[in-house]
Amino acid sequence: MSKQQPLQDEHVIFTGILRSSDAVDLTLRLGGNPVIAPLITTQEIVTLDDKQKLFACYEYDWLIFTSQSSVHAFYSKIKQYEIDVSSLKAKIAVVGSKTACAIESLGLHVNFTPTIFSADVFVKEFPAVSAAHESCLFLKGNLAKNTIVDGLPNIIDTWTIYETVEVDENSEQVRALLESGESCSVIFTSPSTANVFQRSIGVHTGYDRFTICTIGHITKNYLESLGATVQVMPETYTLLDVVNKLAEWKGRVQ
Repeated sequence: MSKQQPLQDEHVIFTGILRSSDAVDLTLRLGGNPVIAPLITTQEIVTLDDKQKLFACYEYDWLIFTSQSSVHAFYSKIKQYEIDVSSLKAKIAVVGSKTACAIESLGLHVNFTPTIFSADVFVKEFPAVSAAHESCLFLKGNLAKNTIVDGLPNIIDTWTIYETVEVDENSEQVRALLESGESCSVIFTSPSTANVFQRSIGVHTGYDRFTICTIGHITKNYLESLGATVQVMPETYTLLDVVNKLAEWKGRVQ
C-alpha cells in the first residue's frame, strides 16, 4: 500500500458536528472515504429576554465560550437584535482553536485559551490570567458539565444559549456500515456523541470491530468507561489532528 494513501479503503465516520470541510478534505487526500453522519446537532435556545441578556454581557469582566456552537448561537442573537459587540469591554476566554477563530470572526479578541482544549485544564490555567473578584459569564449548551462553574474561584453566571439534540436518522446508517465488515474508523468529538452512539449503536455493535478515535481525554475516558479501547487521540484536540493521527496509526498497523 502506498505511503501516500494510508487511509485507502477506510471508511472514516464523523459522528460530531462539522463546522468546516477541512478534516473531510484531508481524509479524501489520504485515500479515505469520509462518512458524514453527525449523531447530534445543536439549535439556538430563544427566550423573550435574549436582548436583555445580550446587554448584560457588557457588565461582565469575562465572557467564556467552550464551543463553536455557543459562539454561533451568540452571533445569531447579536445579528437579530443588531447589537454592536465591538464595544464590549469584557475579555474573552475560549476552549479550542476553532472556538477562538469563531470569536475572532465576530471582530472580538481572544484573551485566553488553555494549553489543552478541555474544561478541566481551563479551570487550572484560567486563574493565572484572571482575578478571583472578576465576574464571568459562561455561555454554554444544555449538556455542559459543571466543571467551569464549580472549578473556578470566580463568581460564574451562566447563560444556556443552545441545546444539543440527537439526529436519529444517521444512527442506522452508521450501524449498518459498522456491521458490514468493511474497515471503519469512528471519530468521537465529545462525550455527547459517544453517549448517543452507545445508546443507539454501541449496544448492538460493541467497540471491537472498528478503530476508535477521539478528540480529547474527556471523551477518551468516557469511552473507556464503556469498555472501549481508544486507538487514536492526538495531543492537539482538533479534527485535522485526529485524521492525521489516524493516518499515522493505520500506517503502523498495516
